Amino acid sequence: MNSSMTTRLIVAVVTLAVVGICTPQTLRAASSSKRKASERALEARLELLEQENRQLEQQNRAIQNQLSAQTEEIGALKQQLDRTARPVAALQQDVPQLQTRIANVENKRNQLPFEVGFRTGWSESPYKMPGGFFYSAFLNHRLLDHEDGIPGGFVSGELLAGATLGNHAVTSANLLSQLAPAVGPQSTWLQTVQIVPTVQYHVDPALFGYEPWAWAKPYLLAGPAIYISMLSTPVVVKGDQPGAGYRHTDADLQGGGAFGFGTELALSRLAVAPIQKILDRSFVGAEWRYNQMGNGEGFNQYTGSVAFGW
Repeated sequence: MNSSMTTRLIVAVVTLAVVGICTPQTLRAASSSKRKASERALEARLELLEQENRQLEQQNRAIQNQLSAQTEEIGALKQQLDRTARPVAALQQDVPQLQTRIANVENKRNQLPFEVGFRTGWSESPYKMPGGFFYSAFLNHRLLDHEDGIPGGFVSGELLAGATLGNHAVTSANLLSQLAPAVGPQSTWLQTVQIVPTVQYHVDPALFGYEPWAWAKPYLLAGPAIYISMLSTPVVVKGDQPGAGYRHTDADLQGGGAFGFGTELALSRLAVAPIQKILDRSFVGAEWRYNQMGNGEGFNQYTGSVAFGW
């Protein structure tokens, strides 16, 4: 066998081999393998997409939970804001009252703790003697304020010392006229000294909403008293004449009490720049009081006052 034939033989064998490989069965097997590989790739991609979808769902649920929590928190904050806003609105309504109270506190800081003054006027006399002029001095101290629970005002304590003078009468109810009837009625005078500690309740119109009238403060008073009556000559008879009923001594000491009412006006209402600081501490007033002595004698007093302090 020569080389040419050998070559032909090899080519024929190779051709047969190639033809055998490329038979329909072989082609179907190759195509099936490709489909399976493609299906596996598609399944892997679908699984990956499903995993991503599950992750997105989890993230979505987490976001929804966060939104729900934030919505609840916002609702709670709104409720808290509403609760906070209501007291603020109420406080805004109370601002004028608070400002008034603050102003009152500032005024009290600048006020003197005591009030001193003089009270004078017309006074009746006991023992049927004619009335006379009453002169007194007093010291007043504020004890309790509205902030301490006193409704509508404040309470003060006063100590007053005074005397009723100038009440002369011509009467025979005296020792000289009784011992020497020929002498006849004689001029007799009576002086009554009184020491009266009282408690006073003052009404403050500003606390009732009458701020323009805050400069006027009416008050009620009551308290015990000591009365010392001195007659120019002892009376030794009884009857319906001046001096009758007086004890047979030169001085008569009696216990008793007093009650009455009055009003005090603040001169700070006046606007006089040169003396405004003095006016801010000055007061005038008018008062009526009834004095009841332990032995049954009683008499009225009608007085005016000038005071400095508070």
